[in-house]
Amino acid sequence: MGSELTLLGYKAQRVCSTLAQMKLVTIARLHGDVIGAGLGLAIFCDLRIGADTSRFRMPEVGLGVPPAWGGVLPRLLEEAGQAAVRRLLLLAESFDADMAERLFILHKVVPADDLDAAVDLWARTVARRDPTTTRTAKTMLNARASANQLTIGSYFDDELLTASIVRRTMLRE
Repeated sequence: MGSELTLLGYKAQRVCSTLAQMKLVTIARLHGDVIGAGLGLAIFCDLRIGADTSRFRMPEVGLGVPPAWGGVLPRLLEEAGQAAVRRLLLLAESFDADMAERLFILHKVVPADDLDAAVDLWARTVARRDPTTTRTAKTMLNARASANQLTIGSYFDDELLTASIVRRTMLRE
């Protein structure tokens, strides 16, 4: 079980890293409940736009597992700030789209009926940009995030998650 979880953690980290390092601009289109790993995937996208009806939550600590999926914690700290992330993780509270925008988890909130049009507008705007300049900007932005990620130790997240789940499983048996 431990090696399977380690592999899962490694795969999650690769997916998130690929999203961040992609040469194209990624846009997350968020609606409904954006919870745990769903929020993790979104935070690795370059731009995030959500429906005003969206609800967000980081339930890991409330469920008794560390917030270790895919190296999300360092990226979330970079995007939303330590004080806000501390509250989100430790209290595992649900929050709405307006709060997500105030925390910079969302870059924009729109009425649910306008979500597709808003994403399309952003995609068309980004597509008109010079590709070399866009790639360079992404590289510069990711360089800072990567440096912070290494200092936080996120590359050990899958081991933390595995150890926690294995330990909880053993205690229950």
